[in-house]
Amino acid sequence: MHTFVVEPGDREHALRAAEARSGLESGSAEELILPSPTLQPSERIQIYRQMYLLRMYEAMEIDFPVLLAHLGEDRFHDLVDGYVQAYPSKSYTLDHLGGHFSRFLAEAKNLDDNQLLQELAQLEWALCEVAIAHDSPTLSLSDLSSVPPDEFLDLRLSPIPALRTLVSKYNVNDLFKAYSSEAIVPAVCERETRLVVWRHDLKVWRLELSPAGFAFLREILTKSTLGVCLDHTIDRFDCEETQLFEWFQEWSSEGMFSGFEHPKK
Repeated sequence: MHTFVVEPGDREHALRAAEARSGLESGSAEELILPSPTLQPSERIQIYRQMYLLRMYEAMEIDFPVLLAHLGEDRFHDLVDGYVQAYPSKSYTLDHLGGHFSRFLAEAKNLDDNQLLQELAQLEWALCEVAIAHDSPTLSLSDLSSVPPDEFLDLRLSPIPALRTLVSKYNVNDLFKAYSSEAIVPAVCERETRLVVWRHDLKVWRLELSPAGFAFLREILTKSTLGVCLDHTIDRFDCEETQLFEWFQEWSSEGMFSGFEHPKK
């Protein structure tokens, strides 16, 4: 029954797959199910396949509400149909169902707006991941104040598990904000956007960063020493060290880091 319900493909393919997995002879599964006054055995069990697909629609609508609003229900459901055929659920929970949706949209050959849809899906999935990521301690500025000045640039920072960074070609953050707040939706346009998404104080946050700020944060996330991160960013963007430290203090106070490693003696 499980194989029949979740197997990709049409009803006949799913029925044959269920028989093969159960060790039944081909064409014998329907003999195990009684007809109803109005339905044949295959029609009765098909109801469960349809219910499973409806549940996947619901799960994807919850995880990708902005993509749903942008596409409309019919087009969104058509894409979900294709997606679950290409990337069927392999988890006991539908919480992970949308994990490959952005990849599916990027790979689709019949879409004129692949990249925009892929970037919207990538943003919404990052928000989902951040929302359910494991809790962790967060670093505070008072923790950093205990570090001797001559060791500060040798620190290596650890990000919290509930943090993601994204780069998009289109104005997906503007679209997300408009759809989420039921405001006037701006026209789609190319506007390179660099985002950090993280959870702090039980709330998920999004912050757009400048090219220099984004590069600096990305450097920190590689767990290079703070001094190396500063040098690399200054060399690339010719920015002031004081500005980078201001950003670092802001990110620390907003709970983006879970801790740091002291330099080895």
